[in-house]
Amino acid sequence: MLEQLRRVTQAVSLAQGKQNTLDVIVTEICDVLEVEVCSVYLADYQANQFVLMANRGLNAQSIGQIKLDFNQGLVGLIGQREEPIHLQQAKDHPAFAYIPDVHEDEYNAFLGVPIIHQRKVLGVLVIQQRDPRQFELDEETFLITLAAQLSVILSNSQVDEMFEAEDDELFVRMIRGVPASSGLATGAAKVLFPSEDIHSVPDRKTDDIKAELTNLNLAVKETLRQLKQMSRRMQGLVSEQELSLFDVYQQILGSRGLSKEVEAEVRKGIWAGSALRVVVQRHLNAFRSMQDPYLRERANDIEDLANRVLSHLLKGNQAVQSIQPGTVIVAETITASMLAELPVQHVVGIVSLRGSSTSHAAILAKALGIPAIMGMEACPVHRMENKTLIVDGYNGQLYINPNQSLLKQYQSLIAEEEQLQSDLSHDHGLPNATRDGQRVRLMVNSSQGADFSQAKKFGADGVGLYRTEIPFMQLEQFPSEKRQVAIYRELLESFKNKPVVIRTLDIGGDKQLSYFPIEEENPFLGWRGVRVTLDHPEIFLVQLRAIFKASAGLGEVKLALPMVTTLEELDESFRLINQAFAEVEEELKDEDTKLYRPKVGLILEVPATLFQLSVFAQRVDFVSVGTNDLIQYMMAVDRNNMRVKNLYSHFQPAVLSVLKQIASECKRANIPLQICGEMAADPLAALILVGMGYDELSINMSCLARVKRAISRFDLVEMQQIVDTLLTYETEAKVKDHMLKIMEKRGLGGLVRAGI
Repeated sequence: MLEQLRRVTQAVSLAQGKQNTLDVIVTEICDVLEVEVCSVYLADYQANQFVLMANRGLNAQSIGQIKLDFNQGLVGLIGQREEPIHLQQAKDHPAFAYIPDVHEDEYNAFLGVPIIHQRKVLGVLVIQQRDPRQFELDEETFLITLAAQLSVILSNSQVDEMFEAEDDELFVRMIRGVPASSGLATGAAKVLFPSEDIHSVPDRKTDDIKAELTNLNLAVKETLRQLKQMSRRMQGLVSEQELSLFDVYQQILGSRGLSKEVEAEVRKGIWAGSALRVVVQRHLNAFRSMQDPYLRERANDIEDLANRVLSHLLKGNQAVQSIQPGTVIVAETITASMLAELPVQHVVGIVSLRGSSTSHAAILAKALGIPAIMGMEACPVHRMENKTLIVDGYNGQLYINPNQSLLKQYQSLIAEEEQLQSDLSHDHGLPNATRDGQRVRLMVNSSQGADFSQAKKFGADGVGLYRTEIPFMQLEQFPSEKRQVAIYRELLESFKNKPVVIRTLDIGGDKQLSYFPIEEENPFLGWRGVRVTLDHPEIFLVQLRAIFKASAGLGEVKLALPMVTTLEELDESFRLINQAFAEVEEELKDEDTKLYRPKVGLILEVPATLFQLSVFAQRVDFVSVGTNDLIQYMMAVDRNNMRVKNLYSHFQPAVLSVLKQIASECKRANIPLQICGEMAADPLAALILVGMGYDELSINMSCLARVKRAISRFDLVEMQQIVDTLLTYETEAKVKDHMLKIMEKRGLGGLVRAGI
């Protein structure tokens, strides 16, 4: 069966277009399983019907014409039950629906399986036979396996259809993702792509074919030169057989190989990068459909060659990545370092196919006040260049080339957003407190030494989290002690006489340094936070010394240690902190500046730490809860994994219970408690946190005004009562629905959705 499955999937991979793909599937299944009939019904959710879209063995005229209600016939029953149905005599089943035009009354044996993608039934795959037949178990599993593969193809094709219908004014093209940064934006799409990923290169036209051909020729020549250098370096180290592979590469890329085909595409009026992608994808499909394992493996060689050519091609075409004002940037993966390199004043929206609401890029987007959507379903990024986009960061909805009616609707909502921001500015001078006057410290998250005058305007009480990794990510090597002193000094002077919490270097996971790569199969469960800095005390000590020197004469600074899991890690961190402080104290002993010993806290983001919190509390000066990672580890969810994104929510009852437990434990230990995760930036969640006893919230400056407005409209007792009610709920949906109703009742719905 494995070989038969490979045969079908190879045939499908070569099919062009959705209908051709479906036709290939029904034909191949009939041949492989030796059945007389195979049909594919697709779900139409607007009409609540299954439509016969492909068939072999029945009346060909019925394709597209036969439609069954979701509760009609065996096909409808399969869709409702979401499981296979296997019958030897289909007509005897009470759900059987006779349709004269199909001419299936002569068929008895029936096996149907649902086609499901991310819990949504996309269709039903059916095989039939005249004679009563007990289909074998491996035939059923074969069909189930094929349906699972077909579900991905159909999901992708639904997105492709949006681009095929671009001229249809009545057709609304919307793709749903994860809301990563609230707000609304409209603008033209600019596709960003790494220099060595041929699959992400966007479709672009060119007005200068001659220049593109010149750039292509230079890139190919440079790649060929590199291949020859590699071959020379390998001489004497490998056999002649292995060495001949470099000759093969040169032949593939030479004037009679890929180069000639790419030139032909360029002459059609597309730029060299797009032409290279089109040609290479064509060859990859052909190689990967071959049965011979050796030949299939050659696809990787072609892909590697294409990436090398692309890298050289872009060196002479850096303007490709330029950003114009009013741009929505789109990429397979938006990273924090990518954002740091952009003129963000020109960016109005962000769309990333990968990532989550708590990825580092999402955190930066919130800090910059840029609406963002991440974790999109399959989407042809290369086809989005210059498309007009609407980014709805509240609902995670992306509209592509919207019609004028929808565009005007969102432009009106954007105007309401601006009016709301103006209204919120009237709160800036008011104290950060509940309606009955209970003080709540609203701190800002900072990564670039944010201007204190702006923070003061928003009413910030200080810096609750300074992310030191961002300056590290903007450089090409580890910053010197002197450079770090200047960075931290600027921060502390900006927030003079205000509390500042500096998180020590926190890299790993989705926060990578180009000059210190960490490659792991599961980076979120790997080498990150203090695990890295404790393994590299030479990096940690330089940073600590720089922080202490920067704080000299400016008052007390707080240190927060990320990813602390064990008592041994905490004790070793204190040893290095004491060592660095003693060194700086000795160095500055003759200077007339006062050096303050820092308060040291841990960021609670690993569930294991919770169970030793009473012990940790005896050693640290404060506890800061990092909800981003805590939720990830509690729910066993990779927050960047599209398949389980729905499980990642700070409204999960288990999350609320743990946060309440942490607050109670810290209160018993009489230790200061703050929260620095993205949860605190959500006005709904902020009410819950304050009600639990978190009286210090560290949030992005762009979210501060909304959180301030929310907590100022409730008494502390009301918030405590809300928490008591929420802790009785058993599902995330009930928790969130309850909070939304409360906000709407107080007239605060505009804080958490589009419009006033």
